[in-house]
Amino acid sequence: MSTVIEYTMFVKPEAFNEVMKAYVEFADAFGVENPSEDLILVTGDRDGGVVRGIGIFEDDMEAEIAVDESIFVRFRERIAPHLTEEPIREALDLVHIFVKD
Repeated sequence: MSTVIEYTMFVKPEAFNEVMKAYVEFADAFGVENPSEDLILVTGDRDGGVVRGIGIFEDDMEAEIAVDESIFVRFRERIAPHLTEEPIREALDLVHIFVKD
């Protein structure tokens, strides 16, 4: 079963644009480098100070391996000073997806 990883960051208001830009750059590079990543979404709530990434992996093992990849480590180090608290990472089972052509 595919695994959905939701990675939520709470961002300082003055750093929202910088963190959002860094996340989009990371997501694009990670998606190109990682064949097990099927889909990456990046969402933002400026008023709430929340930036969230949602990734779909082939399985739990692939999702766990991704956490330790150097590109993800560098991304976390880059954005750490701009966060108000530790990010939250949740692993969920993908139950259903509908995509309209």
